[in-house]
Amino acid sequence: MIQNCIKYILFFLVAFSTFSQVSNLKTKYDLPQTVKETSGLLVVDGKIITHNDSGDAANLYELDSVTGNLLRTINITNATNVDWEDIALDDTHIYVADIGNNNGNRTDLTIYKILKTDFANNTSITAEEITFAYEDQTDFTIRTNNHNFDAEAIVIFNDDILIFTKNWENEETNVYKIPKVSGDYTATKVSNADVECLITGATYFNDRFFLSAYDASLNPFIIYISFNRAPGDDIFASGFTKIDITSTIGGGSQIEGITAVRGNSDRYFLSREEFSFTSGGSTFTFPTRLYEFTDDTHNLLSTKSFDKLNVSIFPNPTTDSFSINSTTNIVKIQLFNTLGKLVLADKYNQQKFDISKFPSGIYLLKVTFDNQQTTVKKIIKR
Repeated sequence: MIQNCIKYILFFLVAFSTFSQVSNLKTKYDLPQTVKETSGLLVVDGKIITHNDSGDAANLYELDSVTGNLLRTINITNATNVDWEDIALDDTHIYVADIGNNNGNRTDLTIYKILKTDFANNTSITAEEITFAYEDQTDFTIRTNNHNFDAEAIVIFNDDILIFTKNWENEETNVYKIPKVSGDYTATKVSNADVECLITGATYFNDRFFLSAYDASLNPFIIYISFNRAPGDDIFASGFTKIDITSTIGGGSQIEGITAVRGNSDRYFLSREEFSFTSGGSTFTFPTRLYEFTDDTHNLLSTKSFDKLNVSIFPNPTTDSFSINSTTNIVKIQLFNTLGKLVLADKYNQQKFDISKFPSGIYLLKVTFDNQQTTVKKIIKR
């Protein structure tokens, strides 16, 4: 119980403090017109892999990660692109999710599983098939963009595939689980979150989840699920962080894909599909574009870094105040409550910090040093 509580609190510190999970978000380049409806996104052997959603052939497109130029087109000969929405991988296979379901009436939801070696060495390949139905869907009448059984995001998690729904009806997301072995399955619901937006892509790497999303006004977001979450399949059990990226990439951005750049522990790519609208007689077009950002949480709570910095808090637990001892010069301290609210911030110009008027509970202290490293320490106020 205490351990889970600490994980929960650590998550909220990461989620709501003045530092962010995402930094250096910037445009990388516009993508070629061949993939103007880019939907899924992946990096394999240093190359970008993407695909269009409905209306294209059963093709994967390999792009140069430096220039964005099209290098290869790979056709899955035994597949059909009904509505391809995401792509994921494990050590040996690539998984292509034909799971788009705007009308809510599909009974042919399929994930194509292809060998990475086949993908690397051929331009025509065949796939195994994983088919499924949602355990709680009983109504298959057409309800276009007015139901909770559309989906555009998958990840490989342990030995399973997690499917994140795009809930048009309530703007939540449900997480379903199926095995990653070929076969026909009933997808079991394992988690849920009220994200208040539409989930369009997902990636899982270094025990972190990042999801791409936009709201009804096409304002783009990133959803972050912490590595400090409670264990198990209920990945939203400890909450999540919703990061508004509208100010950087603009409203009207139909963000569709997100992926970790494996081999680089803190870089991620986002893709936006082409989108046009007309207002006042003028047409506005948002081109197909790739973005990149940095994951700031990768080393945030590193125990290696913590040991190296050698920080101690005393007394701890405390009833009225605490002091800090460190072998490294401290320049700033920030104290957060369990809701992630900053309750104390100060330059490090005193040895004792008064928290006598604070409610009893657990707090987290972020300490910043003169070399710009940071560390986090738990404080118990009695």
